[in-house]
Amino acid sequence: SVSCVSEPGSMVLKETMENYVKAIYSLSRWGEVRPYQLADYLSVSRPTVSTTVRSLVEEGFVCVDDRKEIHLTRKGLKIAKEMMEKHNVLFNLLVSLGVDENIASSDACKMEHAISAESFLALKSLTRFSD
Repeated sequence: SVSCVSEPGSMVLKETMENYVKAIYSLSRWGEVRPYQLADYLSVSRPTVSTTVRSLVEEGFVCVDDRKEIHLTRKGLKIAKEMMEKHNVLFNLLVSLGVDENIASSDACKMEHAISAESFLALKSLTRFSD
């Protein structure tokens, strides 16, 4: 039998962490990343950013320097790149199947957090043949 039970709140926590790490990665491509930028980017309050960033520091995904700039650690960068790859593969696969780009982007954001490594690799292999 298949079980879809996980720890209460663990998926939400994982998804939040992944979204923050991905956002920090995206913002860092344009320069420094500060809490207010992250709040604007993610459409959340600054206190929410402070709390979540503190958790990300504790987990070893980010560090904050003396100027309050947020930086990904190697661990955070690895997760960010994995999330970006998942998003891009899922988005491109959905678009290639005729899904509207806005819907494909929204759906890819949801799917990238839930998909297993095995299923992702299977879907990724499909995109290699469609190019």
